[in-house]
Amino acid sequence: MRIPKMAITKDLLRLSIFVVLISLILEVYYKLLIVPEYSHLGFGLDFNSIKYVISKLGLLMLLVLSIFIYKRSKFLYSIFLLLLFFFYIPNSILFSFGNGAFGPFLSNCFFVSIFSLSVFVNVKLPEWTVLEKYTSWMLAGASLLFVVPIIISFRSNIYLKTLLLKDIYETRDVFSAKLNGVINYLYHISVKTILPITLVFFMIRKKPILIGLCIAVLLYLFVISGNKFVYFTSILLVYFYYVGKDYISKINYFFVFTIILFIIFPILDYTILKAEKPVLSGTFVNRFLFIPALLTQWYFDFFDGKPFYFAESHFFNRFFHSPYEMPVGFLISKTYLNTTDTYANNGIVSDGFMNLGYWGVAIFSFVFAALFGLFNSIKLHIGYYGLFFSYIYMILSAPLLSCFITGGILLFILIAVFILREKKRI
Repeated sequence: MRIPKMAITKDLLRLSIFVVLISLILEVYYKLLIVPEYSHLGFGLDFNSIKYVISKLGLLMLLVLSIFIYKRSKFLYSIFLLLLFFFYIPNSILFSFGNGAFGPFLSNCFFVSIFSLSVFVNVKLPEWTVLEKYTSWMLAGASLLFVVPIIISFRSNIYLKTLLLKDIYETRDVFSAKLNGVINYLYHISVKTILPITLVFFMIRKKPILIGLCIAVLLYLFVISGNKFVYFTSILLVYFYYVGKDYISKINYFFVFTIILFIIFPILDYTILKAEKPVLSGTFVNRFLFIPALLTQWYFDFFDGKPFYFAESHFFNRFFHSPYEMPVGFLISKTYLNTTDTYANNGIVSDGFMNLGYWGVAIFSFVFAALFGLFNSIKLHIGYYGLFFSYIYMILSAPLLSCFITGGILLFILIAVFILREKKRI
């Protein structure tokens, strides 16, 4: 009886090595930079060798699982590696180096592993789609419909220093003070879905004037709001559109570029910028990777045995009432940071636990896998990969229901199915 062999391609081996290397680099970051510079936020060093071995066995298991996904879908495989990068690795480091709880670690491990089921999702989509000659007008019209009310409300409230990532929080405070309910929805859907879709659409069709106009509008929305998500999404969309010819090469270049940045960030911070606090390392490594993992720890600790049942959501709060006098994000900050000036965001894993306990983690994990299984079923141009990347980070940092509604994922699904689908995808 022959035992079937697993074909390990050069791409699989190379990307697996990159994942392990990134994990090791981030461990060094945590010990030598994150803990010394950000211990006041709650990062601690309490290394546990048994948990370290468990975290490495978990990583090995997930890398073996990635072989199965790789054979089924290169798109889903690339997304799986991003989940390792954003979800598993930072949480595993807090678990082993910070002696974190088992709940957040195992939940993130479960979330990433369940994503493998997305390869079995094969949705039969409607045959009807909008004729291509009308799509440009529809997307341009939708962009105007969402953006014009924002421009009317904020006009010339432009803070150019935000382009250099200065006075971000001051700009954000002024913007939040003027943001009302309707404009709030229009703004978030514009910057997270409508304008990114439109920008990529015109890049695909090589319309330089319209590309420049989309970028200019995104920059305008950034300088009036100080929302870093807008800034980095614009960069990511352009980067992932032009870098790499397929999904494997795109994720390959991303990991290479990330490793290079991880190496040069401390050099730039402490030699060229001569900053007292790490600027680049703090903005990118800490804010994008370790802060979400730390917040996950806090949410699991606070809501252990106390499910919230979506008590702050507009529909569910008719049935379940919050027992707290302030929004949960501020309550978490008050409890663990002793401040109410900061809103502690929670992502899909901690959001599931907060609302429904471990059942919520399981349900939300399956929903996420089904969502990307649906994306895989839609024949989209590879140029939209940057948008999927930004959705992953949004889901890392925002409640799931907010991502679907305020973040515009539901709207994206409709637009993708009826407007953006193409006969062939690269």
